[in-house]
Amino acid sequence: MQFDVLVVGGGIIGVTHAAYLAERGLKTCLLERRGLASGTSAHNFSWVNASTKTTNEAYHHLNARGVAMYHDLAKQFGAERIGLNPAGAIELVRTSSPTTYDNAQQTAKRLNDLGYTARWLEVDDLRHLEPNIDFADDHAGLLTPDDKFLNAPHFAGFMAARLKNLGGEIFENCAALELLADDNGKVQGLRTDQGNLRAPRVVLATGPDTPQTLAALTGFDGFAKFPINKVPGLLVTTPPVAKNLVRHLVYTDLGGEFHFFPDFNGGLRIASDDVDGRIIEDQTPGHLHHLASGLLTRMQEFIPGFAGADCLNDCTLSIGIRAYPEDGMSIAGAVPGADGLFLIATHSGVTLAPVLGNLMAQLVDTGQVPDELAPFGLHRLAGFGG
Repeated sequence: MQFDVLVVGGGIIGVTHAAYLAERGLKTCLLERRGLASGTSAHNFSWVNASTKTTNEAYHHLNARGVAMYHDLAKQFGAERIGLNPAGAIELVRTSSPTTYDNAQQTAKRLNDLGYTARWLEVDDLRHLEPNIDFADDHAGLLTPDDKFLNAPHFAGFMAARLKNLGGEIFENCAALELLADDNGKVQGLRTDQGNLRAPRVVLATGPDTPQTLAALTGFDGFAKFPINKVPGLLVTTPPVAKNLVRHLVYTDLGGEFHFFPDFNGGLRIASDDVDGRIIEDQTPGHLHHLASGLLTRMQEFIPGFAGADCLNDCTLSIGIRAYPEDGMSIAGAVPGADGLFLIATHSGVTLAPVLGNLMAQLVDTGQVPDELAPFGLHRLAGFGG
């Protein structure tokens, strides 16, 4: 079977990129070894934001464009149809904790200087925006109203439907086994467990499995050391709670990092980077239940009427394995030495799916690197020119 482009990986990045390729008139085929959005995309916090990326200006603007593209997609198709909640996010601090308070105020200034709206909240503002949360008198906050949260599997399904409507094809339960190339390294397609697929361009979007995928498809074991780490994250999703119990995404570093938002199932989605650091070595059910119980207890501290650990048995616990490039920023571009092979890997896949999908489609179609994508190519990596 002959195509213009083959995309390997049916997560939110791969599906969105494939849809943008098809929008450009390229005959596109998406391959997924399991089911669409069944990996990291189904088990992540799904926070669409540029508010936590302020250190590197180019990376901030890339994320900010991702946020803006979700806004545009919601305007075009409807927020509910694409699975988007545009409610905004609140960083919670205490005036009595000078370090976190000062850091948040500096972040507010930095975000506004970068053109990303941030508004300071006093405790009365917090109580108005989130009337069910028990705020202390010394609480303050930073509102980033353009932040959003996403039902990532729903969005992936929406993009998959767009891909098909534009003439693309999707092969689920289809594993890519080998990259087909001529003697000069020019890509010819893929050998899969369902037969050979021909195309002059192949894009890999396999998230945390990128090193293993590269090694397997090319036969070069050195790719197993590709600079992407696998970072597990524990998500706790509660059963349905009272409507509007929580209205925004709320996060804080008071007493340890902690974040939560109203999930699309009517419950709350709860997670903590601190907890994630404790499941790298131990992911046994008993340990996960212990950590989840602690998260639910913390949730009860914010909302005293919440059931807390008493609802643990009714909660859904899941672990998402996230890709994390070693320098923390996205990797997106052509793979040197293989004419027609491209790669996308990023930690912020939910935020960046539209912008990386679109920019990479431009690159794959035209061969020209868009300016916004230039800082994130493979050239910066050791062994690829870096």
